[in-house]
Amino acid sequence: MKKFIGLLLLGSILTTPAGAVVLKDVSVSGTKRLENATILSYLNVKTGQDISASDLDQATKTLFATGLFSDVSVKMSGNTMVVNVAENPIVHEVFFEGNDKLDDDVLKSEIMLKPRTVYTKSKAQTDADRLLNVYKRSGRFGATVTPKIIKKDQNRVDVVFEIDEGAKTVIEKINFIGNEQYSADELKDVMITKENAWYRFFSSTDTYDPDRLNYDQEMLRRFYLQHGYVDFRVKNAVAELMPDKSGFVLTIEVEEGKRYRFAQPEIIVSLPEYKGKAKTDLKSYLEFKEGERFNSELVDRTIENLTDEFANAGYAFAEVTPEFFKDEEKQTVRVVFRAQEGAKVFVNKINIHGNSRTQDKVIRREFRLKEGDAFNASKLRRSKQRVENLDYFEKVDFKTVPVYGDSSRTDIDVQVAEKSTGSFNVGVGWSSYDGLLFETGITERNILGTGNIVNLNAMISQRETQYTAGLTDPYFLDLPLLAGIELFRTSRDNSDYSSYSYNSTGGSVRFGWDYTDRLRQTVRYTLRQDDVTDIDDDASIYIKEQDGKTTVSMIGQDLSYDRRDSRINPTEGYYLSLGTDVAGVGGNTKFFRANVTGIQYFPVTDDVVWSIRADGGHVWGWGGQDVRINNRYFLGDASLRGFEYGGVGARDRVTDDALGGNWYATASTELVFPVGLPKELGIKGKVFSDAGYIGKPDGYNPETMEYKDSLRASVGTGILWQSPMGMINLDFAVPVLKESGDKTQVFRLNFGKGF
Repeated sequence: MKKFIGLLLLGSILTTPAGAVVLKDVSVSGTKRLENATILSYLNVKTGQDISASDLDQATKTLFATGLFSDVSVKMSGNTMVVNVAENPIVHEVFFEGNDKLDDDVLKSEIMLKPRTVYTKSKAQTDADRLLNVYKRSGRFGATVTPKIIKKDQNRVDVVFEIDEGAKTVIEKINFIGNEQYSADELKDVMITKENAWYRFFSSTDTYDPDRLNYDQEMLRRFYLQHGYVDFRVKNAVAELMPDKSGFVLTIEVEEGKRYRFAQPEIIVSLPEYKGKAKTDLKSYLEFKEGERFNSELVDRTIENLTDEFANAGYAFAEVTPEFFKDEEKQTVRVVFRAQEGAKVFVNKINIHGNSRTQDKVIRREFRLKEGDAFNASKLRRSKQRVENLDYFEKVDFKTVPVYGDSSRTDIDVQVAEKSTGSFNVGVGWSSYDGLLFETGITERNILGTGNIVNLNAMISQRETQYTAGLTDPYFLDLPLLAGIELFRTSRDNSDYSSYSYNSTGGSVRFGWDYTDRLRQTVRYTLRQDDVTDIDDDASIYIKEQDGKTTVSMIGQDLSYDRRDSRINPTEGYYLSLGTDVAGVGGNTKFFRANVTGIQYFPVTDDVVWSIRADGGHVWGWGGQDVRINNRYFLGDASLRGFEYGGVGARDRVTDDALGGNWYATASTELVFPVGLPKELGIKGKVFSDAGYIGKPDGYNPETMEYKDSLRASVGTGILWQSPMGMINLDFAVPVLKESGDKTQVFRLNFGKGF
């Protein structure tokens, strides 16, 4: 028997690694919150297992890796593994101290430590670093964040992040190296990032943002490519933090290269229907000519024109690819547009993300592509532009995602970031004609996410009081049909120039639709009651004849064609409109009216724009009625600068009251230019010349009315300021063609009100 036991012990020694022992038991101590079984599950050991020093080391590392413990000790005592742990505390609350510029909610969204999570020093430091990055993104590079804990009972802690936000770290200076063709000021205007200045207190563009700087480099590249510098590149862009951490100095090194012009372009089409047409019919789609300065935008526009043409001809998958052939000696670039049938790809799904408030259909109806349509890159670009034009979103991203396993289909993923679409406006202004005015209004451009527009406005001035309320549905009955209704009440004191007051109360309904992206039609019906009242005792007999109330029931339409590059700040293109109204379909007032407008913009240089404008209108009474005074035209003020409102035209010889006219025509030319101030101030100068002519009113009597049948004209200069209150327009105009009896106005100021 002894011999048998000895053999067993010998076998055990021979099969057990040197330095290892057989595990018989595990003892755990130090736990407060965790069960011992939980720790055993992490150790993953079993009794009867051989345990070596390396196993003990691995067990220690495994327990530390859980993040549950601040201290771990694992050792063997005989055949027992003794595990002693110190648990990390649990977070009770998280606090921020010293933060003023960023709210607690913003900071909490950035950190990992939350109530009821395990606290570790590494997590706290990681969160502190994340908070520092948040402050850096907001332009505060001098901020410091120090994590601290306050111990509580039951192994809990409150985590406190002590924050010193520091001063806003602004861009103190932007330097350029290598720029010869354009000054540093011109290049700074191209960039979104701006230098610190007193007038930028409402802007964050003067803070350092690495992403913004990267985008600025792309903006500089586009600027030079639009001006013919094909070889331009940004060699280096460095942001250096000043020693006192008060600001950054940006240094941008550029290589401009030479300026190139377009050589003779060529269009090569591999589509059957277009063979033999490339050199003739398609030339009209070119946006540039040989000898013009190279401009990458014109190349892009040509691609869009050709793509649309091929798509309209049935080639939905046509691809237009430009090839560039540079001649360095002649400094020209020949662009060859190759059009061929691309891969047949159809739109599978359109997925929209980020619109928590705006309904999906409001976004989808702006798409020029639908699910199941042939994919078209030009229509996709146009769809993105239309969604951006809604002005409901801060950011709009479009991505095409191929469908896995099917090369003939692609998904379109749309990511939007919503912004506020409601506004409450309060403004005070002054007009040379209206005097002091106060204006307030509430507008919601996307009520309940439907895309409908609701507005309530009130305007009170020394001459006029106006109240309006309206509702507009851009897609009535889910059709591409705009429908709107408006109620209004207007009271106007015209005693200064025609010795009467005028009240109008009513409403209108309108419908509008687009024939094309450029051609728009609107029809409307208006029902209103007009009241000519408060006529002065010594007023003209022709004014007294207008006393009383009348009802106007009127049908009208507006047809407009818009080829401007921008509706807000146009620099080229033209705009045409024709409006007609017929009153007398009901009511007791009968007249027919037609108005035309035409505007053309010409870019003289990158910052100088010349425009010419012509307006005209004619109103006729019918059914034996003369045109009442409140439906006639009055020339002056905004329509003919240099003359008062109603300062030109027929007047009563005795009372000097303005009587208006049944037709008018005006023309003007204007040159708008920079005045040397930073672009973001929105201040520009202008010089202009106006000319106008107004016809006689109904019932004209040369014995009792004074009317000079001649052209009036003026010249002047002024300032345009796109201020936070709205457009401020300051004009100084001098009449150069006028008649005795005309009422002139050299100085004209409008602000706080659209005009």
